[in-house]
Amino acid sequence: MEPFTLALVALQLLTAVLSGIHLDRRHRHDANALRRSLRVVAPALLASSLLPLVPLLAFHASAVLWGLWGAGYLTAALVYAAADSTRELPPDQSAPAHSTS
Repeated sequence: MEPFTLALVALQLLTAVLSGIHLDRRHRHDANALRRSLRVVAPALLASSLLPLVPLLAFHASAVLWGLWGAGYLTAALVYAAADSTRELPPDQSAPAHSTS
C-alpha cells in the first residue's frame, strides 16, 4: 500500500506546483481573473492535500511519506496565501502603457 500512498503524495505535490504556476503566469496582472481562478484552484489544493491522509493514517506510513505530505500541505498553503495576497495588491504601475497611436 506504500506505493499507492506515495503516488497520492506525489499527486498532491504536483497539484500544488502546477496550481502555483497557473496562478502566477495566467493572472499576474488581472485581479478579477485571479479571483475566479482562486475559487477553482482552492478546492483542488484542499482535496489533493487531504486525499493522502486516509492511507497515511490507515497503513502506518513511514516518516518519509509523512514528511513529504507535510511539505506538500505547506506548499499548497503557501500557493493559496501568495495568490490571495496578490489579489489584494494594486495593479502593477511598472507595466508599459498601451499606446493608442
